[in-house]
Amino acid sequence: MDTSAEKRRHPRIARELDLSLVLRPRAPGSHRGLHLHTHDISLTGISVILPEPIRPDTDVELWLTLDEGEPLCHLLGTVAWCGQVAGQWHAGIALELDGADGPAWQTRFTLSL
Repeated sequence: MDTSAEKRRHPRIARELDLSLVLRPRAPGSHRGLHLHTHDISLTGISVILPEPIRPDTDVELWLTLDEGEPLCHLLGTVAWCGQVAGQWHAGIALELDGADGPAWQTRFTLSL
């Protein structure tokens, strides 16, 4: 029987980063910004800790840096799941590496390991 860990395309790394996340709802002009912390990251996804639930399939923009002193990275993604873990809201964001700083993220992420 496959486990969720066996189905992941890339390994997760426990890493706490501060990031800004902007929700991009389907209705134009209704953006909402949040300042969050990550739980873990991978090349193609980021798990974040949230103050409240967020609907899956919500498009998001993220601004973060892997290491202090590096330039801010602008990423696009979609909320893949949201649920409570140990009394906190967590969400998994699937990154779209084709847009924004996705190619730079791939390089930085690989070099930061």
